Amino acid sequence: MPEFPQDDTARPVPDRTPRPAAMLLTGLAAALGIIGVAIGFATVLGLAATASGGGGTAGFGPLVVSAVSSLVLGLLLLVGAVLLWRAHRASLVVISAGVGLLTLSSLVRTVLDSLTFISVVGTVFSLLALVAMGYLIASDGVREHVREGVPLRLR
Repeated sequence: MPEFPQDDTARPVPDRTPRPAAMLLTGLAAALGIIGVAIGFATVLGLAATASGGGGTAGFGPLVVSAVSSLVLGLLLLVGAVLLWRAHRASLVVISAGVGLLTLSSLVRTVLDSLTFISVVGTVFSLLALVAMGYLIASDGVREHVREGVPLRLR
């Protein structure tokens, strides 16, 4: 068997250590994005069915705004999750914008909607998820992942 010379000038192997913070933030952003898109699409579909059924949609203005904002914010979080998976520099800006707008939306909904048990529980859980996402955005693990520019991989 021939011997191969040892090459001391070999390039270092890129670090493939798992990034749990980046993986968790990607998962949270994708999950909340999918939920937002699904809720927005279902609401728009329901409004279209109501309008085509002759019921009229004159009093549904706030519902239309809510549906469109859910779609847009959901898409924003999905794009941010994909960018973070690919370790793109803009990912943190996109996800931060989505988290900020969702926080604002939750607070406005708390002020404007009627208070029921389910609305309070939903708002509390939403804010907890958004606080967790904010913590992950500021974490060193996510910043290192974006700085290195190596996309995440599933093993």
